[in-house]
Amino acid sequence: MSVSLKNLSARRPTFEDEVAISELIRACDIAEYGIQDSSVDDLKAILQKVGFHLESDAWVITTHKGQIVGFACVWHQDYEEIHTFVCVHPHYRKRGIGTLLLRLVELRAREKMRCAREDARVILRAMVSGTNIEARNLFEREGYTTVREFWRVVVTLDGSTDSGLPAGKMTLDLDVDSRRLIGTSPLFDRDGIYSIRQYYTYEKELRSGAIHPQIEDELQPLSA
Repeated sequence: MSVSLKNLSARRPTFEDEVAISELIRACDIAEYGIQDSSVDDLKAILQKVGFHLESDAWVITTHKGQIVGFACVWHQDYEEIHTFVCVHPHYRKRGIGTLLLRLVELRAREKMRCAREDARVILRAMVSGTNIEARNLFEREGYTTVREFWRVVVTLDGSTDSGLPAGKMTLDLDVDSRRLIGTSPLFDRDGIYSIRQYYTYEKELRSGAIHPQIEDELQPLSA
């Protein structure tokens, strides 16, 4: 079902949308880091996760011309650790798209938590770029708290040297206490390209009945 949102519509994605969603993610990466991040690869990994269903666990926001300008998805680990990924095109931010998507995510997460153990602590978790202040503010307004700050180091090796290392990417996440490093710092040497980016992990504990009834009524048609 499609719902109007200030000349925009929300609907369920299909696998035919994968290219357009990837282009959206690339646009967000470039806006936040100046270069493409590994988010597209992360998307492909999500789509292949056991138990993830595109027709029920994801949403896209489109313009009247059909351009996808927002995307969100949710997946779980044993119904107790639920994860989400949300992105909005840089040219379409501050229109309520991120808020809508995040609330749709929470509504779907609450459906999944019904399968969790009765006494289990269920959390909804997201990783947010340190450069995306708007996204961080959104998560905090929606009741999320920061539980981790880390730097992600991505090494892209070209395989053209005598280092003995194969071509490809290696990723390393480092927990940090300092907040001096923000964004992307590309470094070049004869073996490859290194980039260092700052991220925050946000978390929200889901409790039965915690979502506002009015919000649930407004979002229910989109989750169907």
